[in-house]
Amino acid sequence: MSSNVTTVHVFACKGRFASWEALQAYLSPTCTEDGDAVPSPFFLETGLTHYEPACVESALLASPAPLAQLLDGVSYGDSWLAQACADAQAQGVLADTSVCVFAPNRLAHPQRSSLHYVGSYRYRVED
Repeated sequence: MSSNVTTVHVFACKGRFASWEALQAYLSPTCTEDGDAVPSPFFLETGLTHYEPACVESALLASPAPLAQLLDGVSYGDSWLAQACADAQAQGVLADTSVCVFAPNRLAHPQRSSLHYVGSYRYRVED
């Protein structure tokens, strides 16, 4: 059994999205009537490539909470969540929305997101 070390990018915000549909409209690409892909605002802001929708996890709560509550049950959390929560606490982050972007998705410039960029964290995936 081998393992790969890869990166998750974590974003958070408060009061921006009124509904799950509004959050998904910000995150997910759409298509024209001709079937051509139209990048989402999140794609454009962060330079997201190698899009794999199953590797983007998001959460939306009714009221602001610590990042640990928003990310409860997130993938591979045992290897990176404590550090992300410590960073969020140090940054004073209290949010009702979180977005985690895992590989194979790639972000050219995550810090350009209009969401608060908490940071990037290494995690291990067992094959």
